[in-house]
Amino acid sequence: MLPEESRIQALRLIKQYPYPGASVEGIVQLLDAGYRMEFSNGQTICSEGEPASCMYVLTYGKVAVSKRDFSTIERRVTVMHSPSIFGHMAMVDGSPRSATCVAEGIVTVIVIDRETYQHLISEPTPVGRTLRRMLLSSLTDQLSRGNKRLRELTGGADAAVDPVAPEKEITEEDLSEISSELEGWRQRQIEDEDSTEHYSVNDADGPVEDR
Repeated sequence: MLPEESRIQALRLIKQYPYPGASVEGIVQLLDAGYRMEFSNGQTICSEGEPASCMYVLTYGKVAVSKRDFSTIERRVTVMHSPSIFGHMAMVDGSPRSATCVAEGIVTVIVIDRETYQHLISEPTPVGRTLRRMLLSSLTDQLSRGNKRLRELTGGADAAVDPVAPEKEITEEDLSEISSELEGWRQRQIEDEDSTEHYSVNDADGPVEDR
């Protein structure tokens, strides 16, 4: 990845996973710590149930995500757009892959293998702090979105509830959606998800340096 492209990708990742003290240089170093892979249309990136040996940073393209529901029927749950991180939950808790990811068109990812992840996650350097803070940003968003969806289904404080409407039955599809939110497969997307042309390395909403 060329230096200018890396910096633009870093800005896009900061917009997707905002956190205090976000550093372009830290994210560039994180991207440099992994290796680049390209997948063609329809190619499987990872499969549900398999052991996890890495996490991914989606830098270009779209990835279809499917998983088996409670009846073991495989269902499509979302399409992830770049920039996104995925496969990170298996790195955090050592679990098998919880979904299958397939390239929609040409897809480019940066692969951070388990050895690199374990080294960086405890490293007291800008790149180590970047990885930890980006993961925390993603995990916080996952929990927030999952809780919001749960409140909507159960008529919680943030839900718009019609007092005369019949109580909505919670379906397996609803539970699958919540599970996908909590597992990080459904993510907030920044505008113009597949374009970097409107970003600049001097973007006013860009980084502040690590303290």
